[in-house]
Parts: sequence; structure tokens; C-alpha cells
Amino acid sequence: MSLLSRVRDLVSANLNSMLDSAEDPEKMVNEYMRQLQEQLYEAKTAVASAMADETKLHNKMVSFQAEADQWQSKAEAAVRAGDDELARAALSRKNSAQKMADTYREQYKAQDEQVEALQDALVKLESRISEAKAKRELIIAKKNRAQTQETIQRTVQGLGNTSAMDKLSQMEERVDDQLARANAMAELEGDSLEARFEDLERDTAVDDELAALKARMGKNS
Repeated sequence: MSLLSRVRDLVSANLNSMLDSAEDPEKMVNEYMRQLQEQLYEAKTAVASAMADETKLHNKMVSFQAEADQWQSKAEAAVRAGDDELARAALSRKNSAQKMADTYREQYKAQDEQVEALQDALVKLESRISEAKAKRELIIAKKNRAQTQETIQRTVQGLGNTSAMDKLSQMEERVDDQLARANAMAELEGDSLEARFEDLERDTAVDDELAALKARMGKNS
């Protein structure tokens, strides 16, 4: 397959379709760009070589055309001098030089068309590479955004998961219950002790009152 055919195939490829069907679009576009870069280098090399050949062909064409024109002038001079034999020889050399000039002119025109085609291919390749680069940047941006979105989603889901918070609340409730029971026990123990002292004080007061009553009544036993 010729260089121009390969370039046309790459340029005419449906990049969007290729990326849509690819499992890894970034990898796909990188491979596509690699191929484009290879063809671009080859096309530049071919253009440089073709332009050099074009210059050589042009120089040959000009040289033989100048030679043909010179022999034409000599043939005319021979005719003016009445020397038909010399004129015939000059015209023969002129025809040979003109034939070579025409041959190189045809080759030059064909080479010029080839150079134009290759230069056009270069422009299209460079444009395609720019498009592929833009696609790759877009793909990378989308991938990064998707990864960020997934991270945010996982974080939101984690925040929405109340099982851990529920367990903490349950533990807090159990601790509160234990604290309340301990406080109640302490309060009960405090109340019982105070009640015993109150009973003791009450009994002592009654005994004192009874002793005083017996003393007044002369009942000391």
C-alpha cells in the first residue's frame, strides 16, 4: 500500500466510531495518534525527497529547453546564411533537445502533482493529529471527572450509612442507662443510711422522753 493510500485511510477513519467501540478509548486514541505520527514523519520525508526530485526535474527541463532554443536560433542563423545543410543539423539537434525538454516537463508536472498531493496529506495529517489530541484531552478530562464522581458517590454513600452511627447511639444509650442505674443505687444507699440515722435519733428521743416521764412519776426502774 502506498504512503498516500495509508494516509488517506488514517485521515478518513471515523475517529468517533473507533472510540465508541473501544474498551479503552484513551488507549485507542493514543494508538491512533502513534500511527498518525509515524505516517506524518514518513510523509514529511517523502515530501522532502519529492521536492528535491522536482527541483532536479525542473532544472533538467529548463536546461534542455534552453539548449533547444539555442539550436533553434542557430538553425535560423544558418537559413539566413543560406546554409541549408547546417540548418538541418541545427534543427536535428534542436529537436533532440526539445524532446528531452518535453520529457522532463511531463515528469516535472507529474512530480509537482505528487508533491502537492503529499503536502495536502501533510496538512490533513497535522489537522487529524490536532483533532486526536483534543479527543484525548477530552477523554482524560471525562475519565478524571468520572473517577471524582465515583469518589464523591462512595463518600456520600458512606455518610448515608447510619449503621455505624446507630451502633454508637446504642452504646451511648447503654452507658446512659448504666450511669442512671449507678446514680439511682447511690441515691438509694444514701436514702437508706439517712433513714437509719433518723430512726436512731427518733428512738433516742423517745427513750429520753420516757426516762424523763418516769422520773417525774417516781418510776425510776
